[in-house]
Amino acid sequence: MRVRRFWPAALLLLTPVLAACGDDDQPVDETPTPTPSPTETASTPETTAPTEPSTTAAAGLPAACDVVTADDLAEAYGMTFGAPEVGGDDTSENGLAWTSDDCSFEAPELAEVTVKLTGPEDFTQGSFGCPQPTDDDGIVEPANDIAGATGGWWKVSNPPDFEGELRACADAVLLQIELDYEDGVQYEGDPLNQTVGLAEKLLVAVKG
Repeated sequence: MRVRRFWPAALLLLTPVLAACGDDDQPVDETPTPTPSPTETASTPETTAPTEPSTTAAAGLPAACDVVTADDLAEAYGMTFGAPEVGGDDTSENGLAWTSDDCSFEAPELAEVTVKLTGPEDFTQGSFGCPQPTDDDGIVEPANDIAGATGGWWKVSNPPDFEGELRACADAVLLQIELDYEDGVQYEGDPLNQTVGLAEKLLVAVKG
């Protein structure tokens, strides 16, 4: 009797699996990845607020530029003036000396007008009063008809160029208005009366 041998089905169905071992690996890119640089923040330049011009106003008096405007001058002299410029000045005449708070305006190619305010404490030599201008380079005459003033002076330069100065004096303020026309400019009107009218308006503003 022939005996048949049956191999287990598992052995018959088992197929060896060969692992593929070769040199077919992909090459590795060793180039370093660039590191992103930090974003540079543009520096913003610091801005400085404009400095207000300093004033040398005397105690108890307003600043000169607080009592006069370009419109006031345009009304008085019939010219268009630019923005005001704050300043100060020292004057020494006839044994007296004083400082003033100034406000200047310019009408381009025509004239410049400067308004000056001086208080009793601004006299550094001599006593506060109504000093008469020197007449070395012009003609000086009293100006007593200024409303709001106890006295005054008017000085006009010698021809041909015109410069005028009015001093209007009150109990606690010396007001000076200087008018300087550009060389060769022919001024119109009456500069004395025009300047007196301006002085009267400014004295009201000074006294508040």
